[in-house]
Amino acid sequence: VDRVVITPALRAVGGHAELMAAEARAIPVITWQALLGELMAAPDRLPLAVTGTHGKSTTTALLGHLLVAAGLDPTVEVGAFIGDWGASVRPGAGAPFLVEADEFGDNFLNYHPAGAIVTNVEMDHPDYFADAGAVMASFERFVRGMGTDAALDGRLLVIAADDPGARELAERLAGWDGRIIRYGPGGDVRATDVVPDPAGTDFTLFDRRWRTPLAGSHNVGNATAALLMAQAIGADLDLLAHGLRSFAGAGRRMELIADTPAVTIYDDYGHHPTEVRAALAAARQRVGPDRRLWAVFEPHMYSRTALLMDAFSTAFTDANEVVIAEIFASRDTPQAMAATSADDLADAIERATGTPAIAVGDVDATTEYVADHLAT
Repeated sequence: VDRVVITPALRAVGGHAELMAAEARAIPVITWQALLGELMAAPDRLPLAVTGTHGKSTTTALLGHLLVAAGLDPTVEVGAFIGDWGASVRPGAGAPFLVEADEFGDNFLNYHPAGAIVTNVEMDHPDYFADAGAVMASFERFVRGMGTDAALDGRLLVIAADDPGARELAERLAGWDGRIIRYGPGGDVRATDVVPDPAGTDFTLFDRRWRTPLAGSHNVGNATAALLMAQAIGADLDLLAHGLRSFAGAGRRMELIADTPAVTIYDDYGHHPTEVRAALAAARQRVGPDRRLWAVFEPHMYSRTALLMDAFSTAFTDANEVVIAEIFASRDTPQAMAATSADDLADAIERATGTPAIAVGDVDATTEYVADHLAT
């Protein structure tokens, strides 16, 4: 064994036998993100990345799917399970090497893509970033650390035009020696004539009509960014159109779990107010204006819930009913866990919007409550 590669979470595990053995033998221990950065920097690879506070898993998976459809045989790493691949990674023999670049812990600083998509920039991960300024500084370091490739005439940044944080990031890059394409409303390239329906969304881009099975205006933006990057590396538009129509989505991103005559269930990983709002808007597009829409939400981390309580309180307006499960502590400290509660969030939602909201206990108690009340 020359090196031991770990998930960063193992740093917090005391007395881990394999880590202790590696240390005793003076074997270097690195994170998997560091190794991935090495692999994507190989001379025969075209390194690409998707980052952003929200939407990076779906956009990475979609861009990877498009590149497969275009015959470019990419290697892809994404933070979600992809049914077509049977995994969250896809090894390929082609030049494109695409990764989902996660900002938590500055993990994405291990990557130096020649082409990058930034979907948005917002405050998140309060257990790591001190404030929004620290988040912005991290994203700027990532972009300034991008590599170059002749296939992109140097380096290319595709960045959202309608997100305040992304706009600020673009402004901070004045004088940066790369190309910047701003996409979405107010940008250099944007989808027009957007027509949503329960089965998906149609829009116009590059002077042609496109169809995606995905719902929600945020996914029109994700598709625009992915198509822009795919076109920039030479993918055929007709093949991309077929790829967009056939993309089934990423695991736990508005994933259809059950569809019965009485109840339809979607699973979504959204754990930030912006993500909750987008997921519920997509769900409303799927089910239409007349069906009763329940949001069953397990908050992720007390620290995030407390910091973003005001935004969470207004994020559920597309739902008719909201049920809050106990907060999942994850990396939170006992001090952070004392800052708020599921009851506090339910109260905040009702006060801010009048949407009925209740906290009934842990996941099992929440499941029982929802099962009992959905039948009424």
